[in-house]
Amino acid sequence: MISESIDHFRSISLGFWVPAGSRDEDKKNNGITHLIEHLIFKGTKNRTYRDIAIEFDVMGAEFNAFTDKEYCCIYADFIDVNLHECMGLLLDIICNPSFHPLHIKTEKKVVLEEIKMMEDNPSDMLLDHFYSEVFQGHPLELPILGTRKSLGKIDRASIVEYFRSRFRLNDMVISAAGNIAHSRLVDLIKHYPVFSGEKDEVSENDAAALAGNGGRGRSIYKGSHRAVHMCLGGPGCDRNSSDRHPMSLFTNLLGGSMSSRLFQRIREEEGLAYSISASNIQYMDTGLVFIYAASSAKNVKKILRLITGEIEDIRKNGIKPEELERARENMKGNIVLAVEDISSRMFRLGKTLLFDKKVLTIDQILKKIDHITVNDLNDIAQKYFDPETLRTVILGKDMEGIRQ
Repeated sequence: MISESIDHFRSISLGFWVPAGSRDEDKKNNGITHLIEHLIFKGTKNRTYRDIAIEFDVMGAEFNAFTDKEYCCIYADFIDVNLHECMGLLLDIICNPSFHPLHIKTEKKVVLEEIKMMEDNPSDMLLDHFYSEVFQGHPLELPILGTRKSLGKIDRASIVEYFRSRFRLNDMVISAAGNIAHSRLVDLIKHYPVFSGEKDEVSENDAAALAGNGGRGRSIYKGSHRAVHMCLGGPGCDRNSSDRHPMSLFTNLLGGSMSSRLFQRIREEEGLAYSISASNIQYMDTGLVFIYAASSAKNVKKILRLITGEIEDIRKNGIKPEELERARENMKGNIVLAVEDISSRMFRLGKTLLFDKKVLTIDQILKKIDHITVNDLNDIAQKYFDPETLRTVILGKDMEGIRQ
């Protein structure tokens, strides 16, 4: 349990973090975590889905949930005077879902519509293809929403079994931010018998060795969109790596801001793409680095050459000190602005406590960024951006000339 008291607020953001996501699934039950995230709001042993919606609305609360590769979060933002009522409602939703067969059928239809929406978003589709290429044979390749085929095979018995093994309350992290003292949160929790007893043994995540991600390669997927979307990258560092913060600073410098190398070169100077960026994601035992761009088919080869050229220039000539300073201040500003929202503060605390050994303050994180050197960034370029190990995934309708 973790919280941040902000006494000049009149609101509280409260979240329950479940250590389960799509990487805990297999191809047969892929999408089950996300489906359960939907189903827990469809009714409990004590409340109908209409009751749940009305109670949240009466409190003026905003409630939601989301599923990722390694976790699921159920949360609500509400006025501070409603803490007790909102806690009780969230606990009922999380601990006592009914999983009524009719609701399962209904929510499967909803998820199928969500998959259609994802398929209409080419950047989402591209990233799913990219994960399947980089993490082939590893649970991280599985899409969070699942597939039409896997959803069709999930029945109530498998839902109940998965829920009982993965959504155990004593394995969850509770995080809160807002007008609440930590002692009050602890005292409130003690009044709920569901929190009594010893902590359950947490099931280990599948740490399967990465496969199919070595060596340079290119994969092309047929899409229905006129623009061609492309992704270039590969495995990155995990959350506990000493490369974590230098990696984030490097991708910021490469393509994470308007002054970054790729944005300036490909968009501002050449006018070849509206969208160009570089990002990185860290997981428990690995990570992902990727450069994304979208443009006309005729520009794809040149864009890829320019991206590779910038990477090779960095690997050969290194980062300039002024580039480092510019990216450093931009990244620090992004971090500070990202936690000005109460929900964002709760998200940061919950996710960090769920996966990291230590929760750093914002000031501690900023100090780590201040200590990053040019040599640190040059090391990142050498370790993770070897052109011979980067994979390229392309999605588009007009692919003439790209396959050659």
